[in-house]
Amino acid sequence: MAAVVAAGAAALLLGAATEVGQGVLPTAWGPLAGSVAAWAVIPALLAGVVVSATGWRGRRAEGLGAVSGLVATEALVAGYYGWAALVSGTPHAVASVAVWAGAGVVSGALVGACAAAVAAGSGHVRGAALGLLGALVLADGLRSVLLFPWQAAGGWLFVVSGVLVATLLPRRGERTAAGLVLVCSLALGAGGYAVLDAVVTLAGSR
Repeated sequence: MAAVVAAGAAALLLGAATEVGQGVLPTAWGPLAGSVAAWAVIPALLAGVVVSATGWRGRRAEGLGAVSGLVATEALVAGYYGWAALVSGTPHAVASVAVWAGAGVVSGALVGACAAAVAAGSGHVRGAALGLLGALVLADGLRSVLLFPWQAAGGWLFVVSGVLVATLLPRRGERTAAGLVLVCSLALGAGGYAVLDAVVTLAGSR
């Protein structure tokens, strides 16, 4: 579909822009170009535009959103690493490219489906989608604030943005689902991070 191809082309350019942005932006605002949140928000916005342009609803819209998000995320990866290799001359391990491309299959489809639910859905499903997207942005912002204090300015911007997405965008009847998903996602994410950190620490002590 032409709209999906256009979204992929836009993401390719934006992927290159994020690579350039990491060298241009002040350190404090680095997360705006080089963060999980940035690479999730871009595909979500593009997927939302694609779904809105088609006027599709229901499962059909969610499927289109998932495909659009996946394509956009992989295009971001290609644009970022392509620009780094061909223009900036910045070396990157093949394993790094593979990890981000692999993660992008899951994250791209997920944020794309959420964006479709926001653009074309309603009720609890739309509220839950906003809660999940808000949690993702908020959590990545907190990660920057707590673990990389020199990037706190960009991190706080993501924290505030995540809260606003989950609290202001839900309509009446959607706020409870948004709040529950936001809280549960943050709790599960923090728990998962703690477990992973403990495993890595234990492995490193042996």
